[in-house]
Amino acid sequence: MDLRQLGEFGLIDRIQKRFPPPASTVLGIGDDAAAILPSKKQHLLLTTDTLIEGVHFDPAFSTFQEVGYKSVMVNVSDIAAMGGTPRYILISLGLTGRQRVEAIDQLYKGIERASRETGLDLIGGNIAFSTGPFFISPTVVGEIPKKEMVTRAGAGEGDHLYVTGTLGDAAAGLALLKKGIDTKLFGRLTRRYRAPQARWREGRLLAKARIPSAMIDLSDGLSSDLSHLMERSGLGAEIDAAEIPLSAPLQRAALQMGVDSIEYALNGGEDYELLFSVPERKLKKLELMIKNGLIKAYRIGKMAPRRTGLMLINPSGRRRALAPGGWDHLKKGEKG
Repeated sequence: MDLRQLGEFGLIDRIQKRFPPPASTVLGIGDDAAAILPSKKQHLLLTTDTLIEGVHFDPAFSTFQEVGYKSVMVNVSDIAAMGGTPRYILISLGLTGRQRVEAIDQLYKGIERASRETGLDLIGGNIAFSTGPFFISPTVVGEIPKKEMVTRAGAGEGDHLYVTGTLGDAAAGLALLKKGIDTKLFGRLTRRYRAPQARWREGRLLAKARIPSAMIDLSDGLSSDLSHLMERSGLGAEIDAAEIPLSAPLQRAALQMGVDSIEYALNGGEDYELLFSVPERKLKKLELMIKNGLIKAYRIGKMAPRRTGLMLINPSGRRRALAPGGWDHLKKGEKG
């Protein structure tokens, strides 16, 4: 069905039927604004991240359902980086006239799946005509107990650096898709690109246990996102290249494409793992959680004096300065 035949308000009605108002909201879809009741003991967390066709995704590589799913997860990842719990989501769309009703249905099917997995309630949004590319721009509202919120700014010199999972998979998956290589052998990598998992459970667990001194999600690449954490904390950092967790499919794919797998991990982006710093006195508590299977996390380095800058220690022990090489929205025109 043509979207113009359905019309804006017909589309809103269609969305509203899919997402009935949750009991936790005062007012949901259908009015000028949604209304919620914040708790006095919680901070509200608000984030928004836009996915633009031709910049953040290519329809040749991702279905509308995958785009909808990913658009939710990349926003939830920001809530995870603060240690928060995702609660509500609003979706803004820029439609170009090329999309059909069936495609938008698939988009919202992906949104629904991701929302269900993360405990989100869709309570509003906006629909507009775009004279440029199609885009989807979610806004996610989360919450966190006031004393548990984690920011990028709290790391201390000597704190240990951890990540919650393997790095570089999504970037390698995108590289494979661009080369026309999409096989079961590399399915893990293409899935990590098309349908990333936000680590909000891990972020919440870490924050509740008061373990991280600082935390950030890895959306733009380890080298860039660690640089953001360093800047906000006023410190330098050292990364041990031999300790960066790399998956076996990534290493096979890098070998096939003639690329050093560490480059995907350092500069690739879109992993949406959590990078966090841990003071020495909290290490035993974290390592016990890892040993008991409560969380997966890998130590990759430590915070250092500011004058150190960002250093990479190679497996041979040689040190070299590492420049941020990940995604920059104003310097690069295409992400995926």
